[in-house]
Amino acid sequence: MTSDIRNYNLVSKLFHWGSAVLILGMIVVGLMMEDMEGPEKFELMGLHKSFGALLLFIVIARILNRFLNPVDDLPEMTAKNIKLAKMGHGLLYLCMLIMPISGILMSQSGGHAVSMFGWELPTLVGKEHDFHEFTEGVHGVTANVLILLILGHAGAAIYHHIFMKDRTLLRMGLRKL
Repeated sequence: MTSDIRNYNLVSKLFHWGSAVLILGMIVVGLMMEDMEGPEKFELMGLHKSFGALLLFIVIARILNRFLNPVDDLPEMTAKNIKLAKMGHGLLYLCMLIMPISGILMSQSGGHAVSMFGWELPTLVGKEHDFHEFTEGVHGVTANVLILLILGHAGAAIYHHIFMKDRTLLRMGLRKL
């Protein structure tokens, strides 16, 4: 069926929308934790770490899937838009990798183990104040960049759908699941 050739496959769609929900949830929880104190914060922090570690594995699998299942550029897109889309996707993937890695390193360099739903991850770094401060900064800055990239990504998809009237949004749609 030639009309579906340019659509993403089911695995790609599930990775996209599943990680989108998880990432948005992680951002909301991360922002909530900034103002929290007490045992509730530490319970939430444990879940945040577990889902963050899970997201790292999902993003790695998602990148592998993307290389194994490439999708052609839409012919109606200009060369400039294709370049912008590829740059935006590259930055999104980079941030999706940096966020959990910096979170793991931040936690470990702060002297705290990281577990994923009870399974403890290998310790990559020991407790070290300056490195902890650095990774905390990286985690915070990357969160802000990721929020901006997500807004730009969603905005571009909506723009293409409403104003350009092309298939950019439709080929990642869940209608045919």
